[in-house]
Amino acid sequence: MESTSLAKINILSKDIIRSFPISNHDNNNNVDHPKNYKLSFFDQIALQMHVPCVLFCPLKYSTSPKISIIHEQLQQSLSKLLSHVYPASGRFSSDAQSINCHDEGVLYIKAKVDSQFCDFLKDAQKDIDLALNFCPKINRNDSNLSITPLVVVQVTEFACGKGLALSLSAEHAVIDGFTALKFVYEWSKVSKMGINKINCFTFDDFGTIFPPSSDNHLLKRVESPRDDHVKMDARRFVINQSVISKLRENVGVVYFRPSRVELVIAFLWSALINIFQRKNNGRMRPCLLSLPVNLRGKIDFPRYENSFGNFAIEVPVKFIPGETRMEVKDILLLIKDVIQKTNVSFAKSSDDIYTLASKFHKEIQEWEENEQVDVCMASSLCRFPINEADFGWGKPCLLSLGLRRSDMFWLYDTPCGSGIIVQVDLKKEYMDMFGCDKDVLSFICDE
Repeated sequence: MESTSLAKINILSKDIIRSFPISNHDNNNNVDHPKNYKLSFFDQIALQMHVPCVLFCPLKYSTSPKISIIHEQLQQSLSKLLSHVYPASGRFSSDAQSINCHDEGVLYIKAKVDSQFCDFLKDAQKDIDLALNFCPKINRNDSNLSITPLVVVQVTEFACGKGLALSLSAEHAVIDGFTALKFVYEWSKVSKMGINKINCFTFDDFGTIFPPSSDNHLLKRVESPRDDHVKMDARRFVINQSVISKLRENVGVVYFRPSRVELVIAFLWSALINIFQRKNNGRMRPCLLSLPVNLRGKIDFPRYENSFGNFAIEVPVKFIPGETRMEVKDILLLIKDVIQKTNVSFAKSSDDIYTLASKFHKEIQEWEENEQVDVCMASSLCRFPINEADFGWGKPCLLSLGLRRSDMFWLYDTPCGSGIIVQVDLKKEYMDMFGCDKDVLSFICDE
């Protein structure tokens, strides 16, 4: 899909937002927080890169405040939140093994685009890649990570005054998807309701509980430079409740009741395997599906359910030609089998989590480096309250995730909560086939 043109985005200012000093009698925040936050084993194996999300929020011209007041409200509420979420305001230590928590701040960028919000929304429904223009440009210095903010925010006003884009980009080696989206949601609550008592995260010293491994094979997966010769496309599709019911009927009777997320991921992966086969002149190759699994609530440590930081692992699901058929039902059973076995291991002990996570990490690295296999990822954000992130002037009407770096499916809830929106990031050669595949078209529709 050829990208639609967009007016230039002008950067108006850049500010550093630090935590708001709140006295103990006004707040239950830990004002005297530790000055160093140790990184954990899960931070060690996380992909090292900034990952953005962009929320497009309508503004009602008659009732919404002026943009200057909106910026003031956002900055003050962000400052309040940072008084609790103190590592987000820090910087990597010189050895990148911990975060120095000296409140060096979050970078806050004000911008403006000479476009009409309604026109942009119409264009973005056809070309979601337009949203990438609203992501902050991160000057990440890999040789000196201590100078790069862990969180960067860009708020872009549309010329018509009827909408804005709010983008947050977070360092994945410190902040996983759960933490980033919860950060946005909690920030919106503080902004809208003026909350002072903030206690949304726990800081469980994972660096001590799950210390980094000394295994030299567990090297950080650093974001690879984008190959501009490999064109990536993104499209958004809606899979509504009736379609999910149809998928369930087509799968038929299995030994468990599949969740809607399991059904949709199995369907999408099956379609993509078929496209990989067609692209390889009919030759079917092994294919790896990497599934990030949030460990919060998966192990018998209830206090970790709101833990800050990385507390997730990527689970490799391997399709091997000849071992698994390509029917959606068979793909679904393959995914369920791997996830169930993984959950059993989660429940045993922290040592098993270490062993399993290390094993998975190495397997994914090996498959990613093998040119004879196909690799993709599916990340479900369903039940994350990102659609409810109302900063005081309304809920977002459009969402964009990631930077289009790999073949990937992002899943999140429709506003009503019963259906699923899928953002599909694929190499253009695959997207051209995916977008006109008859099986795909029979189940999904453009939003």
